[in-house]
Amino acid sequence: MDNQQIGRILRASTTGFVTGCRVSELTAPAFGSLVKAQPVDAREAIYGLIYDMHIDDDPLVRRLILAESPAEAVINDQRENRLLPVEMSVLAVGYGLSDNRIRHALPPRPPLNLDPVLLCLDEQEVFDFTAHFGYFRLILRTAQSGVPVEQLLVAHIRHIHETRQDDAWVMAAITELIELLRSNYEMLIPTLEALSDAFPNLRLNVEKDIFSA
Repeated sequence: MDNQQIGRILRASTTGFVTGCRVSELTAPAFGSLVKAQPVDAREAIYGLIYDMHIDDDPLVRRLILAESPAEAVINDQRENRLLPVEMSVLAVGYGLSDNRIRHALPPRPPLNLDPVLLCLDEQEVFDFTAHFGYFRLILRTAQSGVPVEQLLVAHIRHIHETRQDDAWVMAAITELIELLRSNYEMLIPTLEALSDAFPNLRLNVEKDIFSA
């Protein structure tokens, strides 16, 4: 499956970026999705995880809310033609080199305004990016910055599992998280409990790993 464009860069830094899209385009991207800013020139493609979605109001929305029963056509028109975009905040977790190698590190430079942002759907690209778990460290380092790390990890692992269809990969991800969070039980336990709920068929393995840790 080919990657799908979901928006363009609104603003960016080396640690992440915000992409904007129309309400009508908000069907494929989701919390935890792997995306990439794909410049049209020779700059690096920057990979990230969606960790927040933000929909601002505007004066028309406020008036429609106060109306007793706004017409469905008016609501649909406002959603399809509103000037304010849906904003998606993305945490940078790696970048692609010109030779197609991928590094799990902060990019050397941020993407530029209006660079296209793609939802990563290509199976080989997803396999390549998630072949090892170096990017987990970049996710965990944001624990004090307001990013919902535990839920982000669970959502991301669930999305990747839908592509890879590989329980062994999930267990390898869990093992890596146990190793990284071995000294941080306050984060480790709720993360593994959430993963256990997301993958009930792996519950016994998860409980065994918690005990082993």
